[in-house]
Amino acid sequence: MFRIFSLFIGFISTLSLGQAEEHAWPIFRGPGGSGQALGQAVPTAFGPEKNVAWKTTLPSGPSSPIIWGDRLFISGHVGTSVKMLCLNRLTGEVLWEGAREIPKVPKFFHIAGSVAAATPATDGKRVVFYFDDYGLITTDLDGNKLWEHRFVTSTGNQFSYGASPIIEGDKLLLNRDGALDSCLVCFDLKTGRILWKAKRPGVINSYCSPYVMEVNGAKQVLQGGSGQLVAYDFNTGSEVWKATGLPGFVCVSPLAVGDTIYYGGWSTAHVAGRSRIASFFPENSGLTSESLESAEGFFKQFDKNKDNKISFAEFPSGRMKDVFPMTDQDGDKSINVEELDFWYTIKPWAGRNAFYAIKTGGKGDITRSHVKWKVPRGIPYVCSPIVQDNKLYLVKKGGFVTCVDTTTGKPIYSQERLGVGGEYYATPITVGDRIFIAAERGTVFVIKPSDKLEIIARNEIGEKLEATPAIVHDTLYLRGDKHLWAFRKK
Repeated sequence: MFRIFSLFIGFISTLSLGQAEEHAWPIFRGPGGSGQALGQAVPTAFGPEKNVAWKTTLPSGPSSPIIWGDRLFISGHVGTSVKMLCLNRLTGEVLWEGAREIPKVPKFFHIAGSVAAATPATDGKRVVFYFDDYGLITTDLDGNKLWEHRFVTSTGNQFSYGASPIIEGDKLLLNRDGALDSCLVCFDLKTGRILWKAKRPGVINSYCSPYVMEVNGAKQVLQGGSGQLVAYDFNTGSEVWKATGLPGFVCVSPLAVGDTIYYGGWSTAHVAGRSRIASFFPENSGLTSESLESAEGFFKQFDKNKDNKISFAEFPSGRMKDVFPMTDQDGDKSINVEELDFWYTIKPWAGRNAFYAIKTGGKGDITRSHVKWKVPRGIPYVCSPIVQDNKLYLVKKGGFVTCVDTTTGKPIYSQERLGVGGEYYATPITVGDRIFIAAERGTVFVIKPSDKLEIIARNEIGEKLEATPAIVHDTLYLRGDKHLWAFRKK
């Protein structure tokens, strides 16, 4: 009798998990890391006064929400306290909050750097949080600690850690690329034991998350970084194949659809001279030809008080201002000519800015044999690609959208303007037959997948948007720099 009762309870538990999976967004970019919620229907028009289900104040951090059933998990930090939060996804109520103390908040080179950049992951039983060099914290759904893994060696990463942990079956995958001990690590999700570690010597920095795909019945893990994309055996961590000559300083995560992998990116590391300087600033920045040519010319234009220093306030807006701490080598909160000259004289890294379609199923070095096509323009800096109806969509800094035919590699349209400039950090998400694109400046565009850029809606949130949205049960969950918003039709 007891055995029958136990089997019945087990059946009910399994059924509950199955039902929960229908309402889950368990990892970065959602189920399978595809960025798609094709069966969902969320409002196309929304904002602080329209179709708001709830909003909840959050601690600082650009990580994205994940969801399982009626629970939403997200991370953040307040000073030296890193935060783990669980919310009721229906109401926004905080169900529990956990915290750990770190010795100090690192001084990142980029103003967007954060110790809470990585998106958590869940399998419906466990939740994995990742906080830079503090390490991994795994809890149950009620916040009780199951295991932690502290890292002995630092990534040496001065831009913060952008890659997120990825759960696949009973394994947890983590990109630990960095200057000191670059590797891809696979953990036993239940115990935290390291199952394998793939050393990645020579990989300096990469910020893309691992991606799991299946080829001929066998799973492989894709990991990009420092000019290469490598496929590792899911069970052993051994290298299956690699493609080289790709983007070096990469934030974009790969995506596989059918027998094709889509991967690439753009970085200032691969350009030099005027092109590099121009890439740091928006088109309307007003840089003179002299400013593009030399640090002396730049000072002539922007050193307003002629004290041979440019303060943060004097510096023009753009990507170079975002990395002001990196340029300010002596830490005096201003930049002199010698410090600025670094950007004018540094040589480009090996690799190239482009976006690639790579055929699956290779062995060894597949650079020449399996690259199907590449796109040289309209390349994203941070946000990852999405594919819908045999079309690849790329979103570039400045608000430029490129749509590519996945069969031929030919652009259907190229670098069409959304109308809002600045950075685009959040990865686009496909919801039904609509694509949602979030600009850091606080606008969410809704476009139609078609042969031309069709903007259906433009929604102003009133907050900076860096996190990729999550979609569950016809609700859009969107993190701003102040609140987590839930939008659903009313």
